[in-house]
Amino acid sequence: MFRLPIPAILQVCMRPFRYGLIILLFLLSHEAMAQQAILRGFVTDASNEQPLQGATVALRAGSELVAGTATDGDGYFVLNRVSPGRYDLVVSYVGFADWSESLNLSSGDVREFSIALAMRAAEIDELVVEAEAVGGITTVAAGLETVVPAAINRVPVPGVSGDLASYLQTVPGVTVQGDRGGQFFVRGGAVDQNLALLDGLPVYMPFHVLSFYSAFPEELVDRAAFYTGGFGAQYGGRTSSILDVTARNGNKQNLAGSVSIAPFLSAVTVEGPLVPGRVSAIFSARQSFVEELIPDLFGQRMPYRFGDRFGKIHALVGGSHEMSFTFLDTDDRGDIAGSKKSVFGDAEATTIDDSTEVAWENTVFGGTWIYRSNRIPLVSRLTAGRSEMTNAFGPDGNPEREATVESVEASLRLSWLLNNGDVSVGSTLRKTDLGYTLDDLFTEFTTSAEELTELQAYAETTLDLLGDKASINPGVHLYALTDRSQSWVEPRVRLSVWPTGREGRHQINASWGIYHQALTGLTDERDLGNLFTAWITTPEGQEAMESMHGILGWNVQVLPWLSGAVEAFYKDYDHISAPIFSPFPRFTTTLQEATGLAYGADIRLNLENRPFLMESVLDGNVSYTWSTVEYEAGPYTYNPAHDRRHQLNALLHAQKGEVGLTIQWQYGSGLPFTESGGFDVWYLLTPDVDVSSEAGVDRIVYSEPFGGRQPTYARMDVWLERRVERGRYIGTLRAGVLNLINRANLFYYDLFTFSRVDQLPLIPSVGFKMELR
Repeated sequence: MFRLPIPAILQVCMRPFRYGLIILLFLLSHEAMAQQAILRGFVTDASNEQPLQGATVALRAGSELVAGTATDGDGYFVLNRVSPGRYDLVVSYVGFADWSESLNLSSGDVREFSIALAMRAAEIDELVVEAEAVGGITTVAAGLETVVPAAINRVPVPGVSGDLASYLQTVPGVTVQGDRGGQFFVRGGAVDQNLALLDGLPVYMPFHVLSFYSAFPEELVDRAAFYTGGFGAQYGGRTSSILDVTARNGNKQNLAGSVSIAPFLSAVTVEGPLVPGRVSAIFSARQSFVEELIPDLFGQRMPYRFGDRFGKIHALVGGSHEMSFTFLDTDDRGDIAGSKKSVFGDAEATTIDDSTEVAWENTVFGGTWIYRSNRIPLVSRLTAGRSEMTNAFGPDGNPEREATVESVEASLRLSWLLNNGDVSVGSTLRKTDLGYTLDDLFTEFTTSAEELTELQAYAETTLDLLGDKASINPGVHLYALTDRSQSWVEPRVRLSVWPTGREGRHQINASWGIYHQALTGLTDERDLGNLFTAWITTPEGQEAMESMHGILGWNVQVLPWLSGAVEAFYKDYDHISAPIFSPFPRFTTTLQEATGLAYGADIRLNLENRPFLMESVLDGNVSYTWSTVEYEAGPYTYNPAHDRRHQLNALLHAQKGEVGLTIQWQYGSGLPFTESGGFDVWYLLTPDVDVSSEAGVDRIVYSEPFGGRQPTYARMDVWLERRVERGRYIGTLRAGVLNLINRANLFYYDLFTFSRVDQLPLIPSVGFKMELR
């Protein structure tokens, strides 16, 4: 791939800012003379003063649309560079009465608005349908899933609120180990090739030990961009996927919040104004009680403890500045062995086995400053913060293995808004400290500490072409390891085409890009159902991991209530840091280069607002994914542990009045694993060992890597929910059953003792939630 020496890439990184400053100074002087008008303000729900995100703001001169935009998560909008004249400002939102006002704008006018929309009772149902439809799985665009809270809420979880983790499991191409584990694989990529961001800061292990939950519950998510591949020039440092989550800012008008009680996860959220209309705060705390309330259920122990704490303060400073501070803390601990079963299926003793305990913690905090110019169409964003993760395996307080990742970073993004798109440049500097301790007799290195400094810069543009029938997003990402004098230039492009216009039935999407990654996660090939990862840098003398993505997709509106999408993807990996395979059990820290190939296709159907039995409404989705992942390392060609060939997801929801019924079904073909080939007896050959009298240590001998396949995975969940709204108060009662068919899905298998651990059995769940909007 393209290579530049470090001094050269630094010069290239600075050029966009140098030239941008010159252009900015010129345009500032130009705008100072032009003195065009500016319109800005907030749009809220008149009944509760809640911000309305996505409201349409249009400026018209007669029947001609002069300018338009949509409100952000705070209900905020801004229209820059408006020429003097007479206009009508019109604000609309589905389910609400339109608001309009006639304006006579003069040079230099800065108009501020506080617009409260009144709900139209006759369109309440339409409002609900529209809110849910925004985040349907068929809205995919060349690997990009745009997720909103209403979409998250469509996928029930044990408890009451929705969670982003459960929604992601319905996305084609996403593979999970099952009900527990907290590990996600995306379209052929390994766990360490995914990057999760919260308000621009990395969260290294964002998912909880039970896979239904993450650090991103429905109540805290404003929106999320999930790239299963083909992400644009803005992102870097990972070779498979990006999950970019923006947290809500909190209510700036009224005190609001919610309390939910459920055995699996209980939560409390409080939000409200610190300075009405200007400064808000939102805080959340969640904690599981499954271990305390149902420690032994249907013959299986439930030794899992997890929770998270979140806080965010957001402030509007003047008419152009925003500032926010975000904090996140998570903790997980569980015994992955759970209740073991013998090879004959009999449950064994349920005593806790500390040697199979796993734990991890995340701490993330940082701030963001956003500036929207009143004079020119410029938006700048500065983010800085710190992220830390600790992963441990073994007894609490004395783990056998422990790994840490600590990073500090700062990033700057500048966006110039055009009439038909935008131009953006940005840069990120991240310093990461890595360390691990492996108390293992068979490990070459028991302790290690490393540092990594990454410099990233990018430039990209989004342009609407062909009379608004096409949108293209080309860009280039520059990735440098300053302490290794290594650098890469990564071209990227994304494209969408609407053959009959954006209101038509068809949309064609494509993306392509080159990506590099200097971090690698070490896992133990002995663990079937592994949850421990030790992060290291690419070994000296080895190229950083590289991948090339290609995605092509087609979306179609088949009927007013039925939409579909088809996507094919191709990922070519090079310089993968793979452990050198050994026929004997060991945590391998000796690595070799491997190449990889992942490709496949998925089909999606989405059903919306379809009249059903007894005046109810039906919606849901179904998706099927076929894919193949293949690695080549040394003399071996094999399918790694995340190669799931077939996956099927289906969700059906029926709503009648305040009562809803949801049925969800998941199926996945078996994942690869390394089978045992036999046993031997091992001796530590030191002068004081007498092999004629010492008993030695029994040791397993492995067969070829990943030559076997686990059993298939299948689960059906059923949920019944009643939601009652009374003004600002909402009460929700949800009851359901996990794994209704009580299938014995495999989670963990000890090849040495021939004992197995299954995924969750049939488990009833009930929860209650009270909200104040």
